Amino acid sequence: MKPESLEKYRKIQEKFDLPRYNDLKATFKFDVENFESIDQIRSEISDKLFSLSERVIEHIIVGGESYCCLFEQDMVTQEERQSMFEIYKKLQVLKWENNLLSIKPNEKKTGEWIRKTWDLWNSDIESEMTKICKKLSVAWSDLRFKEEKIHYSG
Repeated sequence: MKPESLEKYRKIQEKFDLPRYNDLKATFKFDVENFESIDQIRSEISDKLFSLSERVIEHIIVGGESYCCLFEQDMVTQEERQSMFEIYKKLQVLKWENNLLSIKPNEKKTGEWIRKTWDLWNSDIESEMTKICKKLSVAWSDLRFKEEKIHYSG
């Protein structure tokens, strides 16, 4: 981020008690070159967050038409699926709050949304999703087809 943009963000950061820009950037993997408004940060965070929800959580909870869904549905326990659903619900709350802020921008509520998202990510979402991703990676590396001999009488 350019120095003048970083200074603009610092003012917003202080005003709404937000995380440091570099912490947000490192966590959510984005870079805003010319910071104009807090909505840019919200938009960048929401893109990454909701992409995770769609690519990982929905895929595991609901399944899908992809070949991998056939296997991954059986790789998680019911308790893990329930835990993922709890995270999914929190993400859906954030998603609809984000949609509302897109329709009706509000700097103060956007600051609250970023802070709330940051807190949820650090207290809940990141650790749970890390566990699930590691578990699925190991499950895929250990997956083997059973060899069964079928005898037909005839």
